[in-house]
Amino acid sequence: METTYYCYIRCSTVQQSYDRQYKQLNDFISKEGIKLPQENIVCEKRTGKNQDRPLFKKLVEDLQELESKGIHCCLLLIELSRMGRSYQLTKDTWNTLTSAGVDIVVTSFPLLDTRKKDNGAVNMMLTDIVFAVLNYLTEQELNEKADRCNNGREVAKSKGVKFGRKELTIKDLPKEFIDVMKTATDTETKTALLDSINGKLMRMNKKPLSRGTFYNYMELYKGGVK
Repeated sequence: METTYYCYIRCSTVQQSYDRQYKQLNDFISKEGIKLPQENIVCEKRTGKNQDRPLFKKLVEDLQELESKGIHCCLLLIELSRMGRSYQLTKDTWNTLTSAGVDIVVTSFPLLDTRKKDNGAVNMMLTDIVFAVLNYLTEQELNEKADRCNNGREVAKSKGVKFGRKELTIKDLPKEFIDVMKTATDTETKTALLDSINGKLMRMNKKPLSRGTFYNYMELYKGGVK
């Protein structure tokens, strides 16, 4: 039976790049001689802590539907952690797909390849064992990372480091804001003042103020000017 291949690529944050996963994917499909249309590669920038990933959810549903229509599919993952970082959720998703008949290949770990059905019972047992171990380690890595971050914050707090947005002082107000406010009279509306300030900022190729920021600056300015 001919197999239709799909791939799911995930980054945890918008700052991260898909480049590394794409390179590993291209190396794998070139080596295996796999045809993988670009439209069958699903990329998403979402955390793997939960399954709140719309594109991944749809992919899982689409794969199940294709299998129900007799179209055999195989999902490629660069790493098991791309499926998720929660042990139970990853296990449930894996079982949902394989139960529907979808094969799964983790390209960075050859033993996690459900296509290998020669000597089926042995391969299935090895796959189950390897999956359980890697899935457990993936979740543990996430938990340890969270613990390190929390411990680091606690140590920093004990040394007087403050977290969160820096408290503004009058010295932080833009020069353009100060200039307009110094020449302002009680006759101008707040909208007129904001337009005047933003005009100056844009002429200096600076980002204009939002109305909320402007109001915050005004409160700070009034409190600091005696």
